[in-house]
Amino acid sequence: MNDTGVVAQQVVAHVLCIAHRYQAIAEGRDFHRAGQPRELDQINQDELEAAIAPIPDLVDQLEALAPVMDAYFDDLADEYAVEFHCNIAVSGTISQINWLFELVLHGDDIARATGAPWKIRERDMLFILRECIEVAPGYLRGDIPLVTDISVALQIPHGRPYVMHVHDGIAEAHARQPSDRPDVVLKAPASTMARLLLHRIGPFAATRQGLRIVGGRRPWKAMKLLSAFERA
Repeated sequence: MNDTGVVAQQVVAHVLCIAHRYQAIAEGRDFHRAGQPRELDQINQDELEAAIAPIPDLVDQLEALAPVMDAYFDDLADEYAVEFHCNIAVSGTISQINWLFELVLHGDDIARATGAPWKIRERDMLFILRECIEVAPGYLRGDIPLVTDISVALQIPHGRPYVMHVHDGIAEAHARQPSDRPDVVLKAPASTMARLLLHRIGPFAATRQGLRIVGGRRPWKAMKLLSAFERA
């Protein structure tokens, strides 16, 4: 198998591992959660190595799990919550968005590796950005100085404005309020902002894809926000 095939095989195997975690939740079983962000890479690698198989076999396994996934998502109650990695409790909505995240962004990974067309809708990225923002506090670097104080507002076309605030060794994220006084206001399409927060692109690439500083009196703090979080 050439390098392109290996990349595609590994990505499909990883998505299957994520589906297995959802299967465990749906069946009332536990799965191996990372307590800290830096543990997640090793967990993913261990599970991938255990799941690796020819791509057709991986696809067959994913298709077999589709009814389980559908039933799980269809039966979620409004008050449902589940624990993800890094001690983050998420709502049923974010649980569903995370599966969209896996399919959309890893589909993009395969498309890039194989040269296949893959269109990502900005509407989907609005959902994915919501998850990125809500789970971000769990990915705050453990060695962040307690004196760090960074407040960044995110202005997203057609999306809800958010504020991410790192202070006193914690991170918070919330819908922007009139009382907020962010250090800097960033504006970008959801697709750009999500990839930036996920460290899939850097600041220069984000600027080419529409990232702009549109407010605030401490613009240099914008990039400090990114360095405060571990790579997801």
